[in-house]
Amino acid sequence: MDVRCYNCGTIVDEGDICPYCGTDVHIYKSILYNSEILYNKGLGQAEVRDLSGAIVTLKESLRYNKRNTKARNLLGLIYFEIGEPVMAMSEWVLSKNLENDNPLADKYLNELQSEPGALDNINQTIKKYNQALEYCQQGSRDLASIQLRKVLNLNPNFVAGHQLLALLYMQDGKYNDAKKELSAANKVDVRNTITLRYAKECKEQLKELNKNKKKRRRENSISFQDGNDTILMPQNSFLDMVEGSKAAMGNVFVGLVIGLLICFFLVVPTVKQRAVEKASESLVATNEELSSSSTNAMTLQQQVDDLKAQLEEYNGKGDTVQSYEKLIEAQEALAAGNVQGAQEAVKIVNKDLLSDKGKAIYDQVYAGAFEQTLKDLYNSGYSAYNNGDLDAAIFNLAMCVDIDERYENGYALFYLGDARYQKWEFDEAISAFNKVIELVPDSPAAKKAQEKIDEYNNLQKSGFKLDGDNAGQNDGNNDNTSVN
Repeated sequence: MDVRCYNCGTIVDEGDICPYCGTDVHIYKSILYNSEILYNKGLGQAEVRDLSGAIVTLKESLRYNKRNTKARNLLGLIYFEIGEPVMAMSEWVLSKNLENDNPLADKYLNELQSEPGALDNINQTIKKYNQALEYCQQGSRDLASIQLRKVLNLNPNFVAGHQLLALLYMQDGKYNDAKKELSAANKVDVRNTITLRYAKECKEQLKELNKNKKKRRRENSISFQDGNDTILMPQNSFLDMVEGSKAAMGNVFVGLVIGLLICFFLVVPTVKQRAVEKASESLVATNEELSSSSTNAMTLQQQVDDLKAQLEEYNGKGDTVQSYEKLIEAQEALAAGNVQGAQEAVKIVNKDLLSDKGKAIYDQVYAGAFEQTLKDLYNSGYSAYNNGDLDAAIFNLAMCVDIDERYENGYALFYLGDARYQKWEFDEAISAFNKVIELVPDSPAAKKAQEKIDEYNNLQKSGFKLDGDNAGQNDGNNDNTSVN
């Protein structure tokens, strides 16, 4: 491993003294070596699918050397394997920013970008899992179970989802179902302590249930010895009763015959008469109901209208209260330095339900929670844009704009539009330019966006074809016309 002097950057091949500036790098070398040792240990744990242990080890490796991109790439890969794609993307983006020549990070991000619907599945998974957590907090375990099954259909390797669903099953006494979910989680991460703890509890409960079943079987049976064999039989066997009293069976038979005769001569006529009376009563009641049906229909319709009015009056109030609570929670988390907690809370807030003052606070909290993420995405996208890597620029800038459309006073959205413009995706590009003008009308980015729109309109007027496979052809004699 090449060790560069932390003071001047010169490679120190031999000894512990920098040959250029004379700095002692002995301790610095030890720190880097410790980081590499922990990386190798984490790699070994990942190979035997001890993923939770590998995460702890790799985080420790990054504490020694945050620029260890091998450890960061592997950590992102493990996060992706256990169903945490957002955390995986964060590690790969950071790795790419720390080391421009990083083919592994490029490969992982490009594969994620090229897979159809991958980002949409990630968003759906996060939303549904957060909704399941809310249902759990509200005590609606059935709704939470349904939501978690949807999450696991989208992301079968989501260890936290399997664990939470298993916990819900255990609370409902469905230990066999819980055992299946824990088995699925264990296939992904074999030494996850939460999975192992739940599995132990589940095993003990199943053992206790089986013990009680066997005890009930023994209590409801009798045993006798036949030679060397012990035979178990039900206590109140039907055959024992039959063989116990033949005389009783004869008496039962005689009683049945007498009962049938009484029923035929006395009961049947009475039943027939009663049936006729009930039919007459039903006919009268039906006529009365028909006569009042129109009045009842009008009354019921009025009740329905009243209920609809009440529903419209109270609709959305619960969501509004929840949005304000989550906004306060996100603001407090951000003030305490808990950026991840602030991100999770602010994602649940419905901005449309807030007042103008609440929306202003929401914008401040949202920007603060995603400040570092926005900065990393914008820098990566802008760097790719300058280097001509338009696909990477579109990928990073699109994620940046999804979080904050006004980022960098509209320049993130402008560069996204210009990258699409250079790829001849004119509809999306013009839409982005118009959005810049709408959001930040007096900014330099808006001025540049208007220039691009004017350029596009002039090309259309000149007969320059901008549609599909014919893009770049000219209807007239302006053969030298091109789009920069």
